[in-house]
Amino acid sequence: MNDTIKETAIRAIISLVLFVGIYFLSGPIIGWTHYDMYLKGIEFLAAVIGAGSYWIGSNKH
Repeated sequence: MNDTIKETAIRAIISLVLFVGIYFLSGPIIGWTHYDMYLKGIEFLAAVIGAGSYWIGSNKH
């Protein structure tokens, strides 16, 4: 496999793991135990921003 493709695949996997980790850990970190639609939106957007920040920051080009 080409090194560039391998690096991109690793970055994509790490971004996905970060997204899932931030999404599921943000509720307990915030400390809210009941379901709130705004909180779920914030959790989702935080996960997108976290994973996207990693993706952009890890680009070597």
